[in-house]
Amino acid sequence: MAMKDWFRRKPASENVGTSKGGSRLIRYGDRSDLKPEVGFLDESTLSNTEERERVYSDLFGESDTVLHELLPLVPHIDVYRFPPNGKRDFFTFVTGGMSDLPMNSPSELGADYRRAELVFYSTEDRDDYPELLRRLAHFVHDNNTWLHWGHSMPNGQPPERLFDTKHLDSLFFMPSIVNPDSTLGDRLQIDSDPVHLIWCVPITTAECQLKLDNGTDALYDLFDVNKHPFVFTGDRQSYV
Repeated sequence: MAMKDWFRRKPASENVGTSKGGSRLIRYGDRSDLKPEVGFLDESTLSNTEERERVYSDLFGESDTVLHELLPLVPHIDVYRFPPNGKRDFFTFVTGGMSDLPMNSPSELGADYRRAELVFYSTEDRDDYPELLRRLAHFVHDNNTWLHWGHSMPNGQPPERLFDTKHLDSLFFMPSIVNPDSTLGDRLQIDSDPVHLIWCVPITTAECQLKLDNGTDALYDLFDVNKHPFVFTGDRQSYV
């Protein structure tokens, strides 16, 4: 399935109460256009959730909202919103549950590439952002594939614009440059596999092609020259 089909729908959400920690729980709307695996993971994953939330609290502060997936999809994906606080003046959106199942990464790459969660930093709060992360987390498992640092992905073929932008229609995945977020793999493991954080960065088609033609270092260099901010502030011109 093309990514544009995942991002085109914006199912309605419904406030269904609060979690034990006081965070708002939101139920997603209809997903009849998708065919994810339906069922329940083993109850042992509950311990993953508890440990993940403990580590998240240490890294990001206190979450004020959990976008909670109530349909029995495998894996179960929540998206946590961490608002600005005394140490961070931006919103942090992080998936929880993508790492409950190992991704279908090449076996020769080893444990460092099997489990991950997604993060997105923004100056504002929009429903589009956690929805993007949730769909990406399901896309990986529903398509028996994997994501990691250095990967890129157009938003469909031909690429369609992300959010309300005019130029950003693709995604680049890289390690977080925010501390202490970048230490997640040292703090959180599942079945001895480190859980790494993948930062989702909106880019343009030209930037995506530059990376494909010249490698990830070329895109990193371009970000460096243009002082690319780690916090998403909305649309921008292409650096290429």
